[in-house]
Amino acid sequence: MASGLGKVLLGGSAVVALFGVALAQDDVGLPRAPQPYTGGATPPGLITTPPTATYATPAEADAANLRMAVTSRDPATIRMAMSSIQDPLSRKIALWALVDAGAESMSFFELDQARRDLAGWPRAQRRETAAEKALVTSGLDAQRMIAWFGGRDPQTAEGAMALAAAYQAAGRTSDAANLIRSWWRDQVFELDAQRGMLARFGTLLTADDHVRRADVLLYGPQGPAARDMIALLPYDQQAAAQARIAFRSNAGNANDLYAALSPAQQALPGVVFERAAYLRRKGLDTLALPLVGQFPAPPPSADAASAIWRERKQLVVSALKSGDSAGAYAAANAHLKDGADAAESEFYAGWIALSRLKDADRAADHFARIAEIGASPITRGRALYWQGRAAEAQGDRIAAQAFYAEGARYITTFYGQLAAEKAGIKEIRLDKDPTITQADRARFEGRELVRAVRTLMAAGARDQVRIFVLFIDDQLPSAEEEALLVDLARNYGDPDLAMRAVRTAAQRGFTLPERGYPLLDHLFTPGPGAAETAFVYSISRQESNFDPNARSAPGARGMMQLMPATAAIVARQLGESHSVDRLSDPFYNMRLGSTYLGSMVSNFSGSYIMAAAAYNAGPGRPTQWVTLCGDPRGATTDPLDFIECIPFSETRNYVMRTIETTMVYRARLNGGVAPLTLSSDLKRGGYAYAGPAGTAPLPPIGGTTASSAPPAIPQGGYVPGTR
Repeated sequence: MASGLGKVLLGGSAVVALFGVALAQDDVGLPRAPQPYTGGATPPGLITTPPTATYATPAEADAANLRMAVTSRDPATIRMAMSSIQDPLSRKIALWALVDAGAESMSFFELDQARRDLAGWPRAQRRETAAEKALVTSGLDAQRMIAWFGGRDPQTAEGAMALAAAYQAAGRTSDAANLIRSWWRDQVFELDAQRGMLARFGTLLTADDHVRRADVLLYGPQGPAARDMIALLPYDQQAAAQARIAFRSNAGNANDLYAALSPAQQALPGVVFERAAYLRRKGLDTLALPLVGQFPAPPPSADAASAIWRERKQLVVSALKSGDSAGAYAAANAHLKDGADAAESEFYAGWIALSRLKDADRAADHFARIAEIGASPITRGRALYWQGRAAEAQGDRIAAQAFYAEGARYITTFYGQLAAEKAGIKEIRLDKDPTITQADRARFEGRELVRAVRTLMAAGARDQVRIFVLFIDDQLPSAEEEALLVDLARNYGDPDLAMRAVRTAAQRGFTLPERGYPLLDHLFTPGPGAAETAFVYSISRQESNFDPNARSAPGARGMMQLMPATAAIVARQLGESHSVDRLSDPFYNMRLGSTYLGSMVSNFSGSYIMAAAAYNAGPGRPTQWVTLCGDPRGATTDPLDFIECIPFSETRNYVMRTIETTMVYRARLNGGVAPLTLSSDLKRGGYAYAGPAGTAPLPPIGGTTASSAPPAIPQGGYVPGTR
């Protein structure tokens, strides 16, 4: 019998003859997306073959054909290259590239076979989706169609319609109706599929189903599918939908359409939400804020929840600016179920309750919810620290110490470090990276996907290497193998990819202190007036992942992501020659960048919080935020309140990540141990701060001062909200 790859090359007819056998062997439990390691069976793509001493590089001709296959977006070119490849693994990678780039050119049977052959490989969801969309051409009878799904939920509207039709043909009319109604009410899909579902299964749908679908879609982009639904609504619901669209588009007649609605229509949650957003955009925040209590709870869909939280966040900031703590709490208290938005909502509600409303009981409830929602070290450390703070405010010192002791487990994170201090821990002490044994190396190198990465490296397919490495990173079962993956990426010459692998491993609980916080003594000699070396390392790690060739969309370059104009100013003051190309030299970039960062520290009288915020968001921003958030250098402001009050989520995260990493780098630079002084470091600075010795303060980018308007492009290379 021909192999699966051979069947794809032979075309659909060869696979049709074999389909009955293939269907019987289908593993219906295959993952449709990257799955974290759970301690059970090894994911299919990570199955280890008998270990080999060395990796055998594909023949030069195979490497050239594979490079053609994975870099082309033309299915015919990929098939031609694939037909010339002799190495089985290279052919499998080429098949992966064919499905990834040209699924629409493949028959259902080719796609189904590829889905099986590539089980456990990256982008499984794409293969599942492509196969479902091709079902309409498969010719499968009802029973075989139902068997193909094998109890899996459809992933596409086309798949749902194919399965529903099979249910009808098999006499399972109730199952067909339930499936179609569920998709119609809760799923977002494009206009063509929407019209197709309505034409084929409209008799299964009710007026209430149409109202629900329109409501879900109107929280989204309000594109053709949403607008097409309006004619299906009852007359009174049509008027409400038109008002929602008018508010979203800032139409001139939006208020007139709203005024024409009945009180019941005006009170519809979707109408209230769009009106509040409209009022806020018009600068009428005080009118918008009271409406948050009428926002839908719970939101009708995940997309709606995201849209509603984005609006609520805007109103939280607005209320804090105006001193309306109760209004800020109401806006933050979104009652979301799960995910990053839910964790953020619960944190802000808890933080406002504790710091502004002095309601420790309510705060404790919100912080406890974060601990339930989030599993990453950063989220866990944050939740436990603030649970400890709330317990202290409740007068329960024993509970507080228990929370702090638990939070100290996450000592490489910002709040884990603060919790450790509260628990009485005086030092940050780093472990060594795991010792790699020959068994670890053999197990790692024997994994099919690792061999695929090496094959792609040999073919010079850099983009595909990144896809595969980041996919593997989500699944490896041990710190030892994660360390080997980081080494693989770094030795390939991709420091950014290596650091991304480090970060993902850390989120899964595999911390690699040495590989994750590399020392660059051979690349870095501080310039005059440079910031503390640990702080320089931290900023470089956050800005570029230590990639000397990193370049941001606004034009920032190199290790510390210096804008060329800023670099020219610093070079001139240091008496250095300057060219834009030199910014890719890590020694030169970090010498200039360390001096520039030192000037930021000096400009903000020693405050690392404000210097980091300025590096990310622009030199004028921190001074503006003092009015809103208080001055972290003063005696009356809790520095944490300043950080958590920063209105840009990107900058808020940046400040915490760079300051936590500074603590880690102090230990790395001191043999693995350093005093744990984060709480006092947060209070660094004061108006008597003299600045670094040996140099005059440098001007911020563009010659502005800290109190002047911020530049259009921040110095650090980040535009808040774009990464």
